[in-house]
Amino acid sequence: MKEKNLQTSLICLDLCILVAIFLSRTSSAADYLYEACVPGDCGLGPNISYPFYIPGLQESFCGYPGFALSCSQQGFPVLQLPENEYVVQDIYYLTRSLRVYDAAVLSSNGAGCLPRTIRNTTVPADHFSFSDNVTQLHLFSDCTSSSSEDLRRHRVVCGETDRDSWELAIYDKDGNFTKIASKNCKRNVVAAVEDGGNIGQGNVDEVLRRGFVLNWTASDCSPCELSGGRCGFNATTYSFRCFCPNRPHARSCRPGKLFSNLLSDCFENTCKRQELDPKVIIDTRVASYGVALNLD
Repeated sequence: MKEKNLQTSLICLDLCILVAIFLSRTSSAADYLYEACVPGDCGLGPNISYPFYIPGLQESFCGYPGFALSCSQQGFPVLQLPENEYVVQDIYYLTRSLRVYDAAVLSSNGAGCLPRTIRNTTVPADHFSFSDNVTQLHLFSDCTSSSSEDLRRHRVVCGETDRDSWELAIYDKDGNFTKIASKNCKRNVVAAVEDGGNIGQGNVDEVLRRGFVLNWTASDCSPCELSGGRCGFNATTYSFRCFCPNRPHARSCRPGKLFSNLLSDCFENTCKRQELDPKVIIDTRVASYGVALNLD
């Protein structure tokens, strides 16, 4: 009887040790991913973490495809979209949104003139969308001075303004005026701005610098962060991953705790019950391996 109990204990111990070794190997591999995805910054501006990442400072697997940021010479994060670059003023991770403004504003001469390099605001619909309080501002330039007097209140005062050429700023909701301006101006740029700002003759630059809010679409990071993990992405499987101190998981770090509890049960409920048949113990260990190998 004692020999049988000893044999049972040894089998149980050996199998539990193997499981522990397996767990330690996966933990050491995962530590690298977890440590690599520490939030970063450009020196100024908000902290950068999933879904955003800064190439050269953070690994690409720490962010979501299409959410790479660069750092400006002034030390602010910059979002590169198809048509323009946008300075990131703030990131609201809880609401999955960020406030940006067109980087072309940085080249403004400060005299109230429209930025000459500004272009239409376009965002990739698969990643970003405008918040509800964003509207369109038409920026007309090279307008003839013979333009309708109705447009005078929309005129932008630009330093030593050439009286033969006007610049206009008109909200999209003022549709009739945009139609009139289109007939009298050579250039029309449609910029996104926050609704509610009053356009005066000298504050267009201020309205543009105030920026606007974009919402983003990417896998939800909340369950992972709440469980103590750091969010990332597997480009090979094109799937979200939660990087935890022990190893990667599909959604959160909690499955690792469940496995630890199972391993503890291995010793408490199996190894100490030497009266159990060895087959029961082996079946239990096989089940443990199954859980370990198939955990998300």
